[in-house]
Amino acid sequence: MPEHSFDEIDGIILQELAENPRVPYSELTDILAELGYEMSAEGVRYRVDKIIDLTTVFFLIDPQSVSWEILRIAVSAKNTESAKQDAFELLCESPFWHVSRGIGSYDIYAVGSFPSLRMVDELVTSVEEEDCVSEVEYIVVTERNQDMTQYMNIEYLPSIGD
Repeated sequence: MPEHSFDEIDGIILQELAENPRVPYSELTDILAELGYEMSAEGVRYRVDKIIDLTTVFFLIDPQSVSWEILRIAVSAKNTESAKQDAFELLCESPFWHVSRGIGSYDIYAVGSFPSLRMVDELVTSVEEEDCVSEVEYIVVTERNQDMTQYMNIEYLPSIGD
């Protein structure tokens, strides 16, 4: 059982912090009160500390402002004993700032920022040529929408007591 389970109050606090990371605890207390939750500023501070323990700091520079390309790559490994692990390690050792492995229509997903399309092409080609890789799909992002209020959409959080 986790030490601190994430609930609706945490979701509200996280959404407010995503919009304004410098929001005072007293203001968070007022926002929660408007939504029917009574909590002191000290209680909010405690919740924020626990949320920070559960989260990862993730600062993103807008790549368009620095003329960089964002590469998102999906890799399927060959069906051999060590191919998935080899492909995962390959991407972890490559210049990607996010690499994840899971269950789905591909084995590994990675994201990186690169100063030119030539570098993107060279990296994709080098991944495609690896013995452990069976298929590579990728996209160079040309437009994106970022809505951090949807990151922890409280409508999908389990109700307290579920």
